Amino acid sequence: MPRRSRWIHLALVTAGIVAHRLLTHPIACGSRPDPARTLVVMSWNLENFPGDHDVTAMAGRIAAIDPHVVAVQEVLDPAAFASLAPDRRATLSVRGGARDQKLGLLVDGDTEVADVVEHATLEHGGRVRPALSSHVSVGAVDFHLVVVHLKATPEGLSIRRLQWAALADLLARITLHPDRDVIVVGDFNTTGNGEFSATDERDALAAVLQPLGVRPVPIDGGCSAYWDGRRRDAWLEPALLDLVFVRGFEGADLRARTIGACAAHACAPLRSTQTHPDPDIAGTSDHCPLVLEIHAPD
Repeated sequence: MPRRSRWIHLALVTAGIVAHRLLTHPIACGSRPDPARTLVVMSWNLENFPGDHDVTAMAGRIAAIDPHVVAVQEVLDPAAFASLAPDRRATLSVRGGARDQKLGLLVDGDTEVADVVEHATLEHGGRVRPALSSHVSVGAVDFHLVVVHLKATPEGLSIRRLQWAALADLLARITLHPDRDVIVVGDFNTTGNGEFSATDERDALAAVLQPLGVRPVPIDGGCSAYWDGRRRDAWLEPALLDLVFVRGFEGADLRARTIGACAAHACAPLRSTQTHPDPDIAGTSDHCPLVLEIHAPD
């Protein structure tokens, strides 16, 4: 079916589930797009989940957006992960690198996920996380979803470069079909390494993927996580570590944004202490949920 026809069919198929979604996932008016015309994918590094997190608050973040699929990173406890969204189907990778930080998916009842594969080529000898890929279908619209969690820290840039090559090889095989849409999400840990800025790193990564027709989607606000910063005081500094790349989806309107603390503080530094914790970040991950919305063309 031609891509534009698939989008039109998506609007017709998903229109019938709008009432069901609104009844089972009530949210504030205007907080999410019309589900009859929009695919929604969330990506979230859950920071060694469950840790000491407020699981109820984190579940509320997912329910408020109600995405078709949630791609996650840093899951340590499969049982706790399944309880994060019990109304969704949970899938986790078997491997998770040296720290056993698994990648996974949470899928709603209107979405089909098949051919879930772990890709050890990104593991760097088992020390880092694999990539996770799957074929996702929502009505007549389908795409390949790839989830990554690349090596952290500025010192890890040389390993990340090797992972970029492995990711490019993976995407080259996925995109052999000329009409195949692809979404790549996850924690790319684009910190730079001092002489090579974080912006330089993101530009270099985009240049590696560009020959495959895979392009970055700008992140509204410009940050996706908060970290302790160089001073290690009560002030947390914003960083852009979580990214979105896509191939295809011609004619669609794509928007990527972060919610939680990143949105509440407009990606400005925030202050949070044990005595006065910031309500938008305390008890949840140090990463903000990243939301990709793909709106069907008119």
